[in-house]
This record gives sequence, structure tokens and C-alpha cells, in this order.
Amino acid sequence: MEKAHNSNGVTQPLAATQNARVIVGATVLGLGGIRTHLILLLKLLRRHGVEVVVFATGADWDAEAIASMERIGVIFKLPPVPIRKYRKLSAIYCVLAWPFMVPRRANSLYCIAPGYSQLLLHWLKPAGVLSINHEIVEAPPLRSRPGRCASALDVSLGNSRKVSQMMQATWPDKSIKDIPFLTSDAATPRPARGVRELDQPLRVAYLGRLVEHKRPDQLVQRWPELTRSGALRGGRLDVYGFDPDGKMLRDMQDFVRRSKLDDQVRICGGYGPEELSGILAGADIVVLPSLMEGLPLVLVEAMLAGVPIVATAAGGTEELGIANPDAIITSLDWSDFEAGLIAMAGKIRSGAIDPTRLHDWAESRYGYESVSQKWLACVLQPKEFFNRS
Repeated sequence: MEKAHNSNGVTQPLAATQNARVIVGATVLGLGGIRTHLILLLKLLRRHGVEVVVFATGADWDAEAIASMERIGVIFKLPPVPIRKYRKLSAIYCVLAWPFMVPRRANSLYCIAPGYSQLLLHWLKPAGVLSINHEIVEAPPLRSRPGRCASALDVSLGNSRKVSQMMQATWPDKSIKDIPFLTSDAATPRPARGVRELDQPLRVAYLGRLVEHKRPDQLVQRWPELTRSGALRGGRLDVYGFDPDGKMLRDMQDFVRRSKLDDQVRICGGYGPEELSGILAGADIVVLPSLMEGLPLVLVEAMLAGVPIVATAAGGTEELGIANPDAIITSLDWSDFEAGLIAMAGKIRSGAIDPTRLHDWAESRYGYESVSQKWLACVLQPKEFFNRS
């Protein structure tokens, strides 16, 4: 899709975006990669003059995140009561109020994190408007709530090629495409990373929620053994991430204290988007030994910053290693992940990692220019987008 700029370089809406409107159905406005992607998508659409109306049964976002979107003109239709506390009242509100709130004209209905509320929006959407179902991690079982939603909505998106292929096998007659999450609101400049002093201990960073299936606790427990000798000898591990209930965070902090690992392992807890560039600037490797993923934003963000990654092939993660000599994607087996981490440390020690090459690989596939144009085409001209071979 083309863009026009005025003399000040500000993006101006063309015919395709003038008077355009997109309805977004998000069930609950979630955290993590979904939050990052949605905020970037809303900003992108508003930058192109598109009216955006967001319907959700509740929000895990903080008040400032919603207020910042409202300041740029995004319209939110949320129940007046918190969903976690008053789930039934929230559902009743949506059923009674949304029929009077859904716009009578729109370019598309884009639904992420499928649920029954999105089926309601699908039934209420203007005639002739395509409803788009967006799946992140896997093709849902047909009889599950997400499966019923995916079956009913007109077309589907996968967040990775693997998810799209799984969905196409489940719904062979449905038009299904894949677009990764947005990771930034502008092209990422090439990294200015200095030459690594080969005799210094390596700095390894885990970034992701502190939950069991991502296995940060196992990584912390294995760290003393991993860094006893070889290319990782003396290496430091920094663990960053939000813990939904606080238990894993406390357990890891207790383990580090009991094991006297304070000089080797730091359990840093949650971090904000504004801190990410500083975290990546201090990392030699970013790791994610997860058992279940979509297409992890943090790994793309690391590569854009020129930081090599080691991750397990959970969900769509495996595509991050295709023709990419500066990334190692292993099987889900823990011993394979450890071998991959040691191999990456060896590559760094030998000077085989090229941060600029890694950045260029990620930018060409997952960077702003490529991905933002796909999202604009998808939600503004969905019939043409989904009919394209």
C-alpha cells in the first residue's frame, strides 16, 4: 500500500485510508506480546487517519495505556465494571449494549484472542464486512470456544507460518494468511555494537513472563553447571519478566540467595517497554527455552538490536532460525537447548556472529516497513488481501 507525505514528512492518508474505519474485537485486552502488537497497530491505523473502535469485555491494561490510546483518537467500548470481579455483569452488558454501539460502516472486523464476545461482534458487524480471526499459538480444537469462533469468522490469520499451516489443515476451505506481530512503530536502525572482548564472561538474558511453560526457573537452577567450564565459563544470567502470581519470582530469588549465586544470576522481575533497549544493549545472548509460544516478539526485538538468540522450536519460533546463521533454534528437549546455548557461546567467542547481518535478516522479514504494510492491507482492504494467492 502506498503512502504520501507532506513537506514535513508526516504520513497523509490516501484514498485507501480516507474515511476508513476498523472495528477491533479483543475479548480481554491482554498483556505481553498481544498488548505490544495492539498498541502498535492502533497507532499505525490512527497515523493513517483510520477511525478505530475497540470492543472488549475487559482490560488488563493499566489506565494510562488506555488513556494514551484515547488521546490519539482510539475509541474504546468497554463494560463499566471490571471483568475479573463481575464477569457475568460484563457479559450481560456486552449483549445488551453492543448492538447499539457497533458502527454501521467499517472496512473490517479484526478479532484477536478469540472468544464468544467476538462471535457477538461477528453477528453485529455491518453487512458485507469481513471478520478476521487472528490465532497466535496454535490451531484451536474445533469444539473449543476459540475453535467455534475461528469456524464462524470469515477469514483467519496466523501469527506465524506454522500456525497458518495448522489452521489450513483444520479449515481447508477457509482463506488463511500469516502476518507476524508488529514489533515497533518505525524502522529499527542498524545496531552499533562494539567488538566483544573474548576473555570477558558472556551476559545472557531471559526475557518473558515467569511462567512454568517458559522454564526460566529450570534455566536458573542449571546455571551453575552450565557456566562451570567451556565457552560459558563465568557467564552471567539476567532474568527479566512479569510473574502473574509472584511465586516463581520469589522461588528463584530464594534459590539464588541460598545457592550464593548473586554474582552470577540476577532475578530482575518485570520491565517496561522503555527499558528494553537498555537491557538488550547489555546482553550478548537472549534465550527463551519455552515449551509453548506463538512467534515471540522479544526474540525479534533482540535480533533487530543485533543480539543473537537461542530458543526452542515452540510454536512459530522455529522459523526464526531459517537461513539465519546468527540464531540457534533447538528442539523442545532441555538437553538440546543447553547444547544450543553452549554452541552459541562458542560462536560468539570465535567471532562468528555478525550483529548487522542479524539485524538485516530480522528487519527484512519482521521489521516495520514490511509488516506494517501487510497489516494495513489486511484490515483496510481485506477482500483483496485474502483473495491474493
